[in-house]
Amino acid sequence: MTGSQNPRMVTSTISLGAFSIISMVLGLANTVIVTRYFSQDVFGAYTLVLVVVTFLFQISTFGLELSISRFIAGADTEEKKIRFISTAVILRMGMVFLALLLAWFGQPLLKKLFGDSLVPELFAYVPLLFLLESLRSLLRAILQGFLLFFKMGVADLLASLVNFFLLLVLVFVVKGNISTLILIKALSSLVSCIYAYISIPIKKRIAFQWDIFKELAVFGFPLQLNNIMSFVFMRIDTLIIAAMMGPAEIAVYEVARRIPDTLRQLFDPFRSVYFPFLSKKYLQGELDTAATLVNESNRIVTFFTTLGCAISFLFGKEIILLLFSDKYLDSVFVFKLLMFSLCVSLIGNILGTALVAVGESSKIPMINMVQFIASIVGNLVLIPQLKVIGAAITSVVGPILTNPLNAFYLRKHLIVRISAYQKPVLILIVWTGLAYLLNPQNFLLRVGFVGIFLAACFLFSVISIKDIRMLIQSTGIESWLPRRWLGLRGSKP
Repeated sequence: MTGSQNPRMVTSTISLGAFSIISMVLGLANTVIVTRYFSQDVFGAYTLVLVVVTFLFQISTFGLELSISRFIAGADTEEKKIRFISTAVILRMGMVFLALLLAWFGQPLLKKLFGDSLVPELFAYVPLLFLLESLRSLLRAILQGFLLFFKMGVADLLASLVNFFLLLVLVFVVKGNISTLILIKALSSLVSCIYAYISIPIKKRIAFQWDIFKELAVFGFPLQLNNIMSFVFMRIDTLIIAAMMGPAEIAVYEVARRIPDTLRQLFDPFRSVYFPFLSKKYLQGELDTAATLVNESNRIVTFFTTLGCAISFLFGKEIILLLFSDKYLDSVFVFKLLMFSLCVSLIGNILGTALVAVGESSKIPMINMVQFIASIVGNLVLIPQLKVIGAAITSVVGPILTNPLNAFYLRKHLIVRISAYQKPVLILIVWTGLAYLLNPQNFLLRVGFVGIFLAACFLFSVISIKDIRMLIQSTGIESWLPRRWLGLRGSKP
């Protein structure tokens, strides 16, 4: 994205991203506290409860998180926006009820699958967490449709702050147990829901509109199928580890994926801004602008994720030791693999989100069926053989198979430059081979190797001074720096 193109999108992303960075740091701090205060078995059981909640959420979204945002952003009257919101809320409550029935009747199966991994008394908290997380997600999507990115960020930050401070009380004052840990999660979600609901800038009315329901259903049903498949290739690994191994192995895997998952949260603010902006540009017929937005987004995001891969490759052990202690050293290699998985996954996310923005939501489930099959087969075959490393390898394979398909279908609508994301990935592969062969041990040498990666990215135009200047201008910190440092002599922001 150039500095002149869509400055509001860049500024909105950074504004929402600032909140996400704080939330990300707090979330990571929560994990650090929990992993150090509780045993691996307890942390693994807690993680499994959250994964079950995520599963129920994914099978009941009806694609509302993307569809309601799109329809609100495109609605031309306040009355139509009210109708969309009221129908979406009723639809969400109905889907929550059906999912809870499924969970209730599925208890025997869950106990049979996971045994001691899922502590029976913890299952009672699943409905409460599921209801609150479902409402929070829908309210967040409604704010996204109104382009209220600042309020979205505040809602997320409130949840993180409440969770963090209550966790400190739990650990250092109350000396609570895992049940209290889950209640803290529920309370933080409730606070976020209340703020998001108050922040919706139009009248609140509950009235089911059949015509609106049909619009949401037609657009959202393919996304619902995609959400189910997304859960499979994002979290089925944890469920299989739980069924085949136990809570301690869940904890090892969860620690390995904690940093990649936290960094994925940084992508969410960008996606929250990227999707409505791209939808609007495409619907207004600005195809060149929309194509540039997709390509430049892929280039910038892939640069940052490959840089993260490079840092984790050389400093992975130190990162795990610093944050989670030596009892999670088995997570180091898995962490490195999952960082690369994050890189290729976000490429697919940008392309897939663009497909939805151009109205091709029906293609998403078909494409992701490939990743769905790869995840099921890969995890079932590799986890028994390689344990958690097998799960990490499988997480890389799926996106590699589906990214070309996303690009193929998107090219029917927009000009997609594959080189935008291929170049940084190829640079990373060559650099990793060189680093592996030379195996630098000294800290300064490893820092120097990261510098070599950055130099290669500048040399092959993956990133440029112009990009850095644009990012600095968008944050507003250029006023703190001498203009000659930025090469901005006489130029306007």
